[in-house]
Amino acid sequence: MNVPGRAVGLITLMNLAYLPIAMRQLLIVLLGHHNTGSFATAGVASAACGIGLASTAPLTGRLLSRLGDRPVLLVTGLGHLLCLLGLAVVTEPAAFVALAAAAGLSTPPVLGSGRARLAMLVPAPALARAYAVNAVGQELIYVGGPLTVTLSLMLTGPSGALLAFAALGTAALVGTALVMPRPVPDGRPAAEPAFRSGRATVATLLGTHLGYTACIGAMWVLVPAFATAVGQPDQAGLLVAVWSAGSLVGGLLLARRGRPGSPGGAYLAFLGTLTVTSLALPLPRTVPQMAVALAVFGLGLAPWLAVTDEILARAIPAPRLAEAYGWLLTAGQLGIALGAATSGAVNERLGNAAAFLVVGAALVLALATALLRRRTLRVSAAAPRPADPTPAPSRTPGPVARSGPVG
Repeated sequence: MNVPGRAVGLITLMNLAYLPIAMRQLLIVLLGHHNTGSFATAGVASAACGIGLASTAPLTGRLLSRLGDRPVLLVTGLGHLLCLLGLAVVTEPAAFVALAAAAGLSTPPVLGSGRARLAMLVPAPALARAYAVNAVGQELIYVGGPLTVTLSLMLTGPSGALLAFAALGTAALVGTALVMPRPVPDGRPAAEPAFRSGRATVATLLGTHLGYTACIGAMWVLVPAFATAVGQPDQAGLLVAVWSAGSLVGGLLLARRGRPGSPGGAYLAFLGTLTVTSLALPLPRTVPQMAVALAVFGLGLAPWLAVTDEILARAIPAPRLAEAYGWLLTAGQLGIALGAATSGAVNERLGNAAAFLVVGAALVLALATALLRRRTLRVSAAAPRPADPTPAPSRTPGPVARSGPVG
């Protein structure tokens, strides 16, 4: 079954709205050095932004279910825009770091909101394809985003680049809020019992996601370090692009052919593929060899992320789904920091080839966690879980944000 047009529109808008968030820490580093003259300040500001995002992601996800998507997206979007505007002009180091932290804290939960709504907009047979299309959209951002940043820097400088991304992201965020289905009060109680029963699945996904993102954090350090070690530091961007292109191809194949087998089985298969292909990363000695290894390693990335989204959507009731995605984002930020710090230290002490073993080790731990808890990955492939329809006997149930299926 094909993905409905309204869902494709939502995927397009929410990924465009996410573009300035995806490129934000890169822009903050560049702008921080430009405005304050210090890479140390820029690095602290980038870290503060990431910590801010990790701190509030679950909270904003919960607010989506309590207050509705539109008001939360628009209010956080306004706060985030004001922070970005401030970053473009402030030159005092402490103020720059404070604004970067505020930008992280006010990050609009556009991906959590959009992913949760996909589970309500898309018929069950097409849900796996919808999340695969979304994974492709995210890869396009990470392939095209850095190139767009480079072009913007050439044309306008760091401040102009940040303002351009802020304007595009804000316009797309407003569009995302407008295409969201209006909440329909249905007299159902809060979905706490169903949420609690899905916590075992969430715990498994969080544990494996921590290992996966530690691998990603290590890769962001080790790929540029490899290019420098072989005497071609200017090829680091090309290697990252090849890695992302491999992931893009994997996502396109999943979107075209559909998920193989059950969600849990596909999850383990794609994670196993990532683990096995990572073992070749310490072997290359030239840029072309590493490009091949990265392209092969990338093939499993987007498919695994798409199946992760699908399992979460089928395990958690829709009113609490955005909050669950928020926790996944928080785990991801922690994993990236852990992987970056660990791989950097190993690279300094033992060399680049040995440091790539950090990537494999992180994925082995993630795969071991998933295999040991594989029973929690057995979710129904028939339909996402709705809220618990049983009325609460002791009180009058309040309204729950909900929408009917859209064809």
